Amino acid sequence: MHRFITMAIAALLIGAVGAHAQAKLEIEGGETFDWGKVKPPTDGHLEAVIKMKNIGNKPLKLVEIKPGCGCTKTDPDKFELEPGDVSTMNVKLNISPAQAGPITKSITIRWGDHDGMDAREEFKRRGGDVAAGLDTNEKVTFLFLKADVQRAIMMTPSIYFSFQGLEVGKESQAKLEIKNNSDQNITFSDWNADNDIVLNVTGSKTLVPGESMDLVATVVPGLKGQFSGLVTAKTNHPDHATLEIRAYGFTKESESPVFQNNAK
Repeated sequence: MHRFITMAIAALLIGAVGAHAQAKLEIEGGETFDWGKVKPPTDGHLEAVIKMKNIGNKPLKLVEIKPGCGCTKTDPDKFELEPGDVSTMNVKLNISPAQAGPITKSITIRWGDHDGMDAREEFKRRGGDVAAGLDTNEKVTFLFLKADVQRAIMMTPSIYFSFQGLEVGKESQAKLEIKNNSDQNITFSDWNADNDIVLNVTGSKTLVPGESMDLVATVVPGLKGQFSGLVTAKTNHPDHATLEIRAYGFTKESESPVFQNNAK
């Protein structure tokens, strides 16, 4: 009887040890990488090196690393991690010309016990039995990428003029609001517009920090079809020596009977 009890206790102890043996993924530095306040990157994206470590006591396997919208990544240098191993991955947060202020994106990391993930894949391919005691559950970890993009010059509602309802021979307008989002005065000068676009601003205009102005573009298109143009200005801000604003629209034939009669 004493021997039986001893064997039972030993079996329970072995089972307890086995139950606590597991792979575990940790992102060094935490599951959020924050660049903080940054200027718009000249190459269109922010970069970071992310290290993922197996802090468990069983081998780990990275199953999939899927970037969300606005993120890109390179494959990690290791997909299989022994206990204590580290896998390194380069990630990028894409910043579009219109983005400003706080930005948050995510990357989904799927992983699991190495032997369990292999057994799961084998089962999917061939079916059959899965060895008892294997952990075939896939885990999910989210890596969040954050940045607060600070642009000296802000344009709303977009960074280009969008002409709506253009008609041949008919005047049309598009408007933007330009704001000085910096901590210094910004002077705009040397305004220029092509394709017969006329602006409401000429000469130089200085905006103090936090001040805004409306920039209105007026055009009378002479031909139907796609319309495009370019508005430029010089500024005294080192990050925006030249301001370029594109203009887009589609021109249709005028519905005015007078115009149509004159066009014949």
